[in-house]
Amino acid sequence: MSLSHHLVIITGANRGFGASVAHSYVTHSGANAISFVLVGRNQKGLEEVLSQLQHNASGSNVEVKGLVVGDVDLADIEKLDSNLPRIQAAATELRQESIQAKKIVTKSVLVNNAGSLGNLSKTAKDVTWQEARTYFDFNVVSLVGLCSAFLKSTQATFPKEQYPDHKTVVVNISSLLAVQAFSNWSLYAAGKAARDRLLGVIALEEKANNVKTLNYAPGPLDNDMQADVRRTLGDKEQLEIYDGMHKNGSLVKMDDSSRKLVMLLKKDEFASGGHIDFYDE
Repeated sequence: MSLSHHLVIITGANRGFGASVAHSYVTHSGANAISFVLVGRNQKGLEEVLSQLQHNASGSNVEVKGLVVGDVDLADIEKLDSNLPRIQAAATELRQESIQAKKIVTKSVLVNNAGSLGNLSKTAKDVTWQEARTYFDFNVVSLVGLCSAFLKSTQATFPKEQYPDHKTVVVNISSLLAVQAFSNWSLYAAGKAARDRLLGVIALEEKANNVKTLNYAPGPLDNDMQADVRRTLGDKEQLEIYDGMHKNGSLVKMDDSSRKLVMLLKKDEFASGGHIDFYDE
């Protein structure tokens, strides 16, 4: 049986759901070796996550290595031209190491987890165009840049003619808001819908290059972002629902949701470009 070696780039990986996805990938992906590129704002946090991943894998049959790319704020669009090459340089270094060690990467995965809520106290009529531009720069424009750089660098290193079995996957951490409207979520919903559709287009364009895309909605997670929702959401009816879920413990545990995502990637039966929710069967 040939070695299964995955290169996994995760944005927003220094804490929360991004870190949970990394841990679940080690435990549930079925890969023999995983090379991580962990991207985020907090360099120390990223280093701690990578150290934990390697420690947890030490007693298993999974070989874990990786690089961290810290001080990356994807909301700072002026630095995107310098940050994107840093991310891809780390990925290229790990890919080249895999080739030299004859443990060639068989699957490249980009998980775009970084994102923001926007101002949930406002309805659409109160959102300024300046707020919208800032929001979409972070949540949509940076994703376009990430996907473009990732696909180009992956295909340059593993051209289909030379590596016909290499698989590439782009994952967008999506939301129910991408497909269903709720009050006070105008920027968030529009951003998630745009990201979903972008990956739908990529699925069509890159099908012949062994590329699949997945929009995964992780559910209402029990995390810091959900706590921000409960503090700031202007719609009282929704707020009561989220407060109730928090109080009765029915918010989704991050590790449960990240495990479902990794299992979807492992089984590889999802329709490319589609949208899958945590609650879907």
